[in-house]
Amino acid sequence: MQEKINAPLRMQQKSTYTQKGGYSETNGLVYALINGLRRGDYLAYDPDSLEKSLNYQDVVTRAQKISGGGSSELDGEEGEAGFDDFGGEGDFGADEFAPEGDFIADDMAVVKPSGGGSNADFSMTPYIEVIEIIEDRIFDKVRSDMYYDLQWIRLVWVDPGETLPDKNFICFAYKDIMEILDDTQWKNPFNDAEYRSIREIIELRLYNSYIVSVNDRDVRSLQESDQRKNQIVEFEHNLWHF
Repeated sequence: MQEKINAPLRMQQKSTYTQKGGYSETNGLVYALINGLRRGDYLAYDPDSLEKSLNYQDVVTRAQKISGGGSSELDGEEGEAGFDDFGGEGDFGADEFAPEGDFIADDMAVVKPSGGGSNADFSMTPYIEVIEIIEDRIFDKVRSDMYYDLQWIRLVWVDPGETLPDKNFICFAYKDIMEILDDTQWKNPFNDAEYRSIREIIELRLYNSYIVSVNDRDVRSLQESDQRKNQIVEFEHNLWHF
């Protein structure tokens, strides 16, 4: 799933010659999020307990545990990852269809975050393959329209050796990171006529994704994911029948 449409979300800036727009973050979404966390602009959250906040040093320690012993280092922390607070009841309720986006981008050069000293840096390689978005699907009766309420962005550890299962790493509350997303450049290397912020790309849904979970129930195949998307469209159309 190496989609070109998703590559700018985490593409490393290779040259400043074509840099435009005055964006201070030009290395993609994942690097921007970690840089903001290092500066103390916001906190991250434990994906197993969204009430547990994590500062940058906590995240570094968490990353070192994973890289040192694989995902098993975190398996015992407060149970399995889950988002029981998201979603509602019923097979065709609006909250039933709260999709998680899962982006897979082209390979990019591996660099370490700058600053913070050697103890503060960790390899970003395992965290640039998958990004998940947790959102609510809500029908606005005033506007008579369905829209997405963005809740969280979740980074996922992907085993570079391709043997161990993926592990949820950290979450960011979307309301906390909107400012840095506005300051993060989305650069299409195939068309330098248009530069946007990554916040625009996410909120306008100008990316390719597939549903991986609905109401904390895993979607087990791309075919099932496509069926879920069709159900969302069908549910929205059915709201117009009285």
